[in-house]
Amino acid sequence: MRSFRVFLAAALTILGAGCGGDVAASAALLLPEQPGDLHLEQIVTSEAGQNPITAYAEGDAPGDRTLAVVVTESEDWEQPYDWEPPRRGKPIKLDKHEATMGGSGRHRWISWPAKTSQDFESFAVLGHGLSEAELIKAANGVAEDLRRPRIDAAHLPQGLDLVKTGSLPMGSWQAELGGTEQVWTNRQARARVSVSHLPGDAGMAVLAGATVRGEPREIRGTTGLAGGDLLSSGSLSLDWVHEDLALMMPKVRLWRENGVIVKVSALGLADEVVDAFVRGLRPAGPEAVERARSQILEYPPDLLFPPVDDENRPLRVVTHGRNAERAWAMSAGLQDGTFTSEFRVLSRRAKIVDGGGGTFEWKPEYGRVPLTITHDVLELDLPSDNVLIGFAGTGVRKVRISYSDGTSAELPLGPARDPGGVRWFSTEVKSRSFELSAEMKDGKVTDTVRRIP
Repeated sequence: MRSFRVFLAAALTILGAGCGGDVAASAALLLPEQPGDLHLEQIVTSEAGQNPITAYAEGDAPGDRTLAVVVTESEDWEQPYDWEPPRRGKPIKLDKHEATMGGSGRHRWISWPAKTSQDFESFAVLGHGLSEAELIKAANGVAEDLRRPRIDAAHLPQGLDLVKTGSLPMGSWQAELGGTEQVWTNRQARARVSVSHLPGDAGMAVLAGATVRGEPREIRGTTGLAGGDLLSSGSLSLDWVHEDLALMMPKVRLWRENGVIVKVSALGLADEVVDAFVRGLRPAGPEAVERARSQILEYPPDLLFPPVDDENRPLRVVTHGRNAERAWAMSAGLQDGTFTSEFRVLSRRAKIVDGGGGTFEWKPEYGRVPLTITHDVLELDLPSDNVLIGFAGTGVRKVRISYSDGTSAELPLGPARDPGGVRWFSTEVKSRSFELSAEMKDGKVTDTVRRIP
């Protein structure tokens, strides 16, 4: 596996190598012509937190000696999914700080906590092609400004000059750059591709390159970077966990096209599949984007959840539904008497919502109760706050929801499923005041409802 490196210098080859001049923020998004087994999960404006960053490199004919200083939210600069040593840092002494140095290959970093920060922020200096002595000297010259970190000119390695000061997200396995982001997934196969679009000049492309550890490569007719993310912060959810650890390493492609910086980050896919996805991207106008948004609601429910939960219990979709703006689904499983469920909501214009789930001991009598609610109407300020989910017992023929204004509707019941042969239903309720009733097979109507948990 490739060493843990930041080829910020390689990003400089993007300068002047784009496919056209700068464009406004309304530049056409790139959408895949044939995404294969992936399905569109969201198109949103990125809400990623921005980290101040300043980059330095050699002059008009840049080599591979580069330097960057950033403000991060954490002092933990270890790669939790990079098994190639040495990835762990070692303590060093700076003029004013106790710090940590680490890295591998030609990349080295030094990090230390910001004493004036109340938000557990840290400063970090990243170097490529620099000696340890040069990097330590640069770290000793950092002006500790949390909004605009920089290095005193007297402490810069010989031949390096300022390239750009700005801000970008750091330390994430997603593709967020701060612009428009689309996400394509197949959670059943634990595969994900994020595509981030950020309008910016060549200097901003250099900053974006600081978030990538990779090598220069021709991408879509220009020179970009191919490799992985600089850091993988946090832990991956079960949706992206593979036995093959190589599939859990983010695969990143970054380039500048028509004045827009594009970053693709993939999990659960081989390199050749990622490259094919990138080659298949095509500019999409407003109408095509709106058609793509509509496809979000057509995401196959069975592919919206991994095959098992975090206790290795098998999951399968028991109910799903949609309206004009949202679609929802619940997946559930039973093993050794324990019932578990997961619930998700897709939106045409918002991020996917994990509406939570539950785990409880399944009892045979649950199947004999006419109506049971498992996901109630909650005031969570989420798109899922008005989705009601439950199941009907074995003796139920029809389920109806009624409102105080006198209107009512019959709720479709799914097929009888284990456990207990119950039939699931879900609906978006019109108000918080409603009643459920069940018509039994003998024609009797009851409003007996149990809530779990």
